[in-house]
Amino acid sequence: MIRNLFAKLFTPLPHREGLGVGLLLLLVSCSSDDSSSSPSVTTHTYKVAVIMGGGKQAHWERTAKWAMENIAEAQRGMSERVELQLTFKSQDDADIEQYMQQVAEDTTVVAIIGPTTSACAEQMAVALGKSKAGGKPMITPSATQVEYQRRFADMPYVWNMTESDIAQLEVLLSGIASMYGSERMPVMVLCADDDEEHNAYAEWFGFIAEEYGLKVDGVFLYKDEADLRRYVRQMCGTEWRLENRALLFNPSSAQMALAFDDEAGHIKAEVPAGKYFYTPHIYCSDAFASEQITAVATNATYEGVDLYASPESGFNKAYRQRFGDDLINGEAQFYDAVCLVAYAATLSLQKGINVNDAILSVVDGREGSGGSWLPADMSRNFTLLAQGHTPDIDGVSGSWTFDAKTHASVCGSTFRRWRLYDGEFLTTEYVSTEGSSRSSSAKAVWDWTATHMQTFSADDGSAIVYPALDDRWALLVAGSKGWANYRFQSDVFAMYQLLRQHGYQDDHIVLVCEDDVARHANNPHQGELRISDTGANVYDAAAIDYRLSDLTPADIGAILQGRASDRLLKVLSPDADDNVFVFWSSHGLPGSLDFGGSQSMTYDRMHSIIENTPHRKLLFTVEACYSGGLGEACEGLPGTLFITAANPYETSHADVWSEQVGVYLSNGFTRGFQEAIATTPAISLRDLYYTLARNTSGSHVKVYNAPNYGSVYSNTMSEFLNNNK
Repeated sequence: MIRNLFAKLFTPLPHREGLGVGLLLLLVSCSSDDSSSSPSVTTHTYKVAVIMGGGKQAHWERTAKWAMENIAEAQRGMSERVELQLTFKSQDDADIEQYMQQVAEDTTVVAIIGPTTSACAEQMAVALGKSKAGGKPMITPSATQVEYQRRFADMPYVWNMTESDIAQLEVLLSGIASMYGSERMPVMVLCADDDEEHNAYAEWFGFIAEEYGLKVDGVFLYKDEADLRRYVRQMCGTEWRLENRALLFNPSSAQMALAFDDEAGHIKAEVPAGKYFYTPHIYCSDAFASEQITAVATNATYEGVDLYASPESGFNKAYRQRFGDDLINGEAQFYDAVCLVAYAATLSLQKGINVNDAILSVVDGREGSGGSWLPADMSRNFTLLAQGHTPDIDGVSGSWTFDAKTHASVCGSTFRRWRLYDGEFLTTEYVSTEGSSRSSSAKAVWDWTATHMQTFSADDGSAIVYPALDDRWALLVAGSKGWANYRFQSDVFAMYQLLRQHGYQDDHIVLVCEDDVARHANNPHQGELRISDTGANVYDAAAIDYRLSDLTPADIGAILQGRASDRLLKVLSPDADDNVFVFWSSHGLPGSLDFGGSQSMTYDRMHSIIENTPHRKLLFTVEACYSGGLGEACEGLPGTLFITAANPYETSHADVWSEQVGVYLSNGFTRGFQEAIATTPAISLRDLYYTLARNTSGSHVKVYNAPNYGSVYSNTMSEFLNNNK
């Protein structure tokens, strides 16, 4: 479980101004005799490119100078020494992409520290992967996006000095759960709805909240500032019950954080005399913790977390004494990255290996305990490494223990809990995820499966009497289009192939798909779709009945209900003696399923469609984010069962990433569903649920409306699979 280190406020120590290192312009790396000391001393110089946000450069330059002073002092007396020469570049510069390409190909640069944003880190990692200069290491202090770390987990040159945002979100939710409990404090989340960026707060909030037994009060995704201000007005006001909720706020930018506070200020100013202004308890991500925001955010009470140094190291106190202010988010991890490169350079000299391989040996080192970050202790580390030994070294931010399988990121991070007061952060507690079995950005957390399972009564729906089964029909819909949504279309075609293998004829299946992926220019397998790199082609152009862009959401009703027309020539024809299977695969938002991007299928419309669709039994399987909301909206419909990939407040997750194709090939829930059916076609719906719930990562598979359908113990999938081939 997550470990609290201790709760203590620190008294600021006397101010001592630090000096920046400036921008070092370097041409080559070299070895040279040290003319200032004994002729037998040789200094080996290593060029390191540092890429960070422009607003952090002043902090990072002075921290780098401090680190290199300690590195130099620690090597005093050694005959061979390493020296790092750092070049600083802002990732906000217009030419950053060109610069990263140059750094990737520059053979004189031995390592990159940064970038700090996951988007830039991904570009840098791709450039390194394509480089002819080889896999030089990239060490990111604070690139925490889940999908970035996941995609590059198997890349041996990518090192992340902190866990992903999942760990930060878990720290926040575990604190709320322990402080308030599930009944007293419902929790909601406010974050950006960004189609281009994976936001852990949107994708993992509902899952972790359910795992902690918290009651979810809503997921609020804003597209722009107007959206955000509208939500603030829903959350703040004069109703006292508003403060009996907890809000997790992950602003996408400083502008959005300031807009939140500004709108709260407007509402406060509008409060009539004799009334009070109420807000939820607001808990902020580390994106809120910037000087630009904290200096002016005064209209509500803000708490939150950010990345910090381990208090056990004493680094944070020494930092305040030296510079007169606090560490900023990721600064301790940056200090560790500089030291890690220096240690690895020393070992690479002794063993004749490259710096990246040396980093692996350093972080895996277990030959006794290493020293701390102080020069006297670092001296012992350098001496041992120069002798070819690899001690167990910890950094100022915590342990340098990386996931044993992928080495994608450290397995424990230190977070500071803070409260904003009078323009300053008051530290209330330090929290370490060291030792947590789940708070790791390695495979353990990406494969985090639900522990909260639904229970069913064998008597649910036992009194329902159905007529004899006559026929079976199926509707398969890939509701999202575009190359990046490859997986939704491949999964629908895989489902089509499964149904065909189990006796369905084409005239009993309607398949809706935009068909813009199989022959996309990016597809290395032209005219094919696969759900794994080694899998067979599942694409069949002849199976497509309608392009998504040729239909409206209302047309789905006509297809299911058998209302053919000049435009809808092929429809299903179920009656009250027939079973209908619907598989829908797409993106989803609270309240709707994607229907081609420009349209959506609302839950209310789908309820009406199903209500008017003739059927004996109808099984609706949904692979989409927030899909549990559809199940909730359709509860009460007779003879209808919903199996959804996620609850109403969480996202579902892509599963099979292909480096070769450059996209996800399949979704986790759908892959599990198809494997279960292929293995056991007559599997009971209860066993199907438990199989999916145990094997679907990052979301809670849900079953809805069982009392109006029939016992999930006795009902099986065989009713929807025609085995009379």
